[in-house]
Amino acid sequence: MQSTIIFALLSCAIGAALAHPMPEDLTMKPTPPPQYPLNLQGGGGGERGDGFGFNVKGQQNIWTSDNGRHEIDLTGRYGQHLGGPYGNSPPSYDFGGIYRFRF
Repeated sequence: MQSTIIFALLSCAIGAALAHPMPEDLTMKPTPPPQYPLNLQGGGGGERGDGFGFNVKGQQNIWTSDNGRHEIDLTGRYGQHLGGPYGNSPPSYDFGGIYRFRF
């Protein structure tokens, strides 16, 4: 009886090993670099009777060199204060660029 159980377990182990074929290529394929979408951030706040201030800013990568050491980004920001004792402020716009070099 014991030999039958051992034979059955051994047969199951061998069958399981042979049933799953081994892949031919065991090396992992390289992971592509991540593609980041437009980075947007915003915020705002204020207190009762003081109006409401807010701003929105964004940043987008527009060029990366082939070796990944040089990058150029464009940035932009919009801000304004609405209401309150002094009324609405004129809108504030900022635009710029960022050059990045990785050592």
